[in-house]
Amino acid sequence: MGSQIIFFPVKQPVNSLPLLFTLTAALAIAPFANAQPINLPAGIAFTPSIGVDLRYDDNIDSSPVNEVESWLMVATPRFLLEAETGISTYSVQYSLSRGDYLDADRDSYTDQELLADASWDLHPRHGVEVNLVFRDIQEEFNDRVAPDLESLIFERDRYIEKDFSATYTFGAEGARAGLELTAGHNDRNYIDEIRAQDRRGTYGSGLFSFNIAGATNLLARLDARDIDFRRLPELPDLDSREVNYLVGAERETAVLTLSLLAGLGTRTFSDPTVEDFSRPRWEFFGAWRPLEITELTFTADRVALESRGLATLIDARSASIGWTHDWTETISTQLSFRYTDADFEGTDLTENIRRGFGTVNYQFLEWLTLRAGVNALDQSATDPVFAFDRNQAFIGFEASL
Repeated sequence: MGSQIIFFPVKQPVNSLPLLFTLTAALAIAPFANAQPINLPAGIAFTPSIGVDLRYDDNIDSSPVNEVESWLMVATPRFLLEAETGISTYSVQYSLSRGDYLDADRDSYTDQELLADASWDLHPRHGVEVNLVFRDIQEEFNDRVAPDLESLIFERDRYIEKDFSATYTFGAEGARAGLELTAGHNDRNYIDEIRAQDRRGTYGSGLFSFNIAGATNLLARLDARDIDFRRLPELPDLDSREVNYLVGAERETAVLTLSLLAGLGTRTFSDPTVEDFSRPRWEFFGAWRPLEITELTFTADRVALESRGLATLIDARSASIGWTHDWTETISTQLSFRYTDADFEGTDLTENIRRGFGTVNYQFLEWLTLRAGVNALDQSATDPVFAFDRNQAFIGFEASL
């Protein structure tokens, strides 16, 4: 938990929100914002930090009945390695979240995430970037490491995920048109999940932008992905190909950022007995900064997620609002709320998920930030076995070493 805004998805292959990557990347490095890097040989900057939270959870099993409450201690060490050579940049970021339950008879857990990036400016018009992601998720309430929409719907998923992608960009800075091409591979293996099918697949996307006036660009994007499941005998064959066709526009000024992409999302299944999927698709992001010390953000999206059970896929529609404000140079607050309506295609199950978050941060020293906050999750469902409430409160700190 801590000072992150939980409702923004992290960078994921294709079926996430690429337009929000800049914002989510900024949130991911938030713990290092006030840290002073340690200069190592060869021009490498090393930035370590650690967060510690005492957390109260009133339903650690996400259960609809017989809730179990517990206090737990969560420690999250992180480090960031960065290097720049003029035409190239490199970074490696590692996060570990260790949770120990103080009251309930539950094993401790450890979540891990490793992000590695390298980029090269080969020419004023040509650039290449390579990204590597590794996640080992063991805790069902895992927003400390993986605050993605899929984890929001499936609180109890435990998995190991590996993702590799490469992106080529064409277009000089300030040019009227630009092109971005991405290709990658993703592999997710579930741990002790009875009905979850391991999956892997290749994906690619192309984004074309054209400047029409000042800070306004027209956009066109094509996403494609092949999804292969390691099929369980009792579950349907869900191997498929997903293609999304999106057009829209974006505008960014000092006060206002707006981006909208809308179009059609399709899913074609290898098994002819499984009905193909075709629905409208959209991604919206807005940020209003009336003052330097405050910002309001809005998001809305419709995405298709993989199912871990009898459903062919999950049609998820979400909207969120967030507010950040700096009251003084040392005191800031963050508030957010996200609503998700998820239809499990091929079944009668529908889930409605409401998640709210609030935190207060106090920079007690240049290297030490104190924090406190609450996190509330309310999930209703057409099947009562999937309906539950879960609330947390925490107090802790983030320190740069």
